[in-house]
Amino acid sequence: MKRAAGVLLLVILAAGSAPAADGQGPVRNALGFPVEDFRLRNGLRVYLAVDARLPLVTVAVGYGAGTIREKPGQEGLAYLLENLMFQGSENVGPFQHVGFVQKVGGELNATTTVDKALFYETLPSNYLALALWLESDRMKSLSITAAAIERTRSEIVEGHRERVASDPYLTSFVEFDRLVFPDFPYGHPLIGSGEELMGLSEAEVLAFHRAHYVPNNAVLAIVGDIDPVRTKELVARYFDSIPPGAAVPDLPRPEFKRSSEAVVRFAPISVPNAGFHMGFRFFPLQPGEIDVLRILVCLLFEGDAARLRNRLLRRDRTSHDVSAVLDERPSVAALKIFSLNTNALLVDRAERAILAEIDKLRFNTVSQDEIGRARRRYRLSYFDRVSTLRGKALFIIDAAFAGTALASLGEDLERAIRVEPPALLAFVSKYFTPQNMVLLELGPR
Repeated sequence: MKRAAGVLLLVILAAGSAPAADGQGPVRNALGFPVEDFRLRNGLRVYLAVDARLPLVTVAVGYGAGTIREKPGQEGLAYLLENLMFQGSENVGPFQHVGFVQKVGGELNATTTVDKALFYETLPSNYLALALWLESDRMKSLSITAAAIERTRSEIVEGHRERVASDPYLTSFVEFDRLVFPDFPYGHPLIGSGEELMGLSEAEVLAFHRAHYVPNNAVLAIVGDIDPVRTKELVARYFDSIPPGAAVPDLPRPEFKRSSEAVVRFAPISVPNAGFHMGFRFFPLQPGEIDVLRILVCLLFEGDAARLRNRLLRRDRTSHDVSAVLDERPSVAALKIFSLNTNALLVDRAERAILAEIDKLRFNTVSQDEIGRARRRYRLSYFDRVSTLRGKALFIIDAAFAGTALASLGEDLERAIRVEPPALLAFVSKYFTPQNMVLLELGPR
């Protein structure tokens, strides 16, 4: 979502009286905010959570329409649809969705991930009906024209080319992802080169929308200062009449061909620096192992005293910047490390330092003080994620697509803070092996 339109708010939305589909009452969980869910006749899953601390509400809609649903040659299609969702619908003109929300003091955004397209707005809670009407109108009657497709994808490709030209490292992240996730559904980029996006036919765009932007492939989360009874009436009024689509296939499972050696590549960059991407892929993870991995990442990278940040940036000073992210995708996860260094010699030293610190975990027990710090940092980041209305709404949508029961929300946090040092040792020995490692080194052309 890129821009706003200055439009007048001319619609008056009245609360309806149609009943929502029956569901269970609010379900308590380990996070302390009860969540209620129900399902409409068209298959739309709806989640409500009351948070009356401020007179605000977040409305978020997630569609199972991420890049994983694209076919070869369709790179960028999912992101194109995200942008087309602001091009107007039966009762809303192009970018008027943005204008309506901003006119009442709200804010909104959208994003596309591997498995989802997410749309969310936060606005004063007395405008809840407005947000629901806007989301339902584009779910029911999105306007996709040849002109809108051409205009939108041209803007996307031009913006992407400008980012590539201004960021010497951007293409290396795309190449690294392809190495870490070598199968097409999981490893292709959000946009690609742009050629695939420009080559899409109108029929392909319409078919993708028809297959994935349907209520039975969507989750609606409403979090904030709401009256659940009235909210259910509004949801039924605006969404219940939207026809469902065809059954949506399950997500493909990743397939990786493993060699006995690490994958090592070199990518030239247009600046006189050096650096590297290092990654480890974890697949297939067994129950409980993701919790161990989350604590392990905190131990290695979270905070200045974390093992690898301390060694690379303060002790050895081989890197002048280093970051790490745990990339969790459906059925697979990867630890992805990015380091910037002055020259190739320091690249080599930093790579060796990372592997040496990981090797220490195979043989040396982590102290209770150190694992305690990692647990506390993970707990802090977990609660920070759900500290806002938007964070709660997106957390609920993620959980819904993952199939997590309402009563189980937050149980992964409880499992993680119970991880003990022997579990870390066992995980490192099992997964940090050459066949799971990818290294992409960067240097001047």
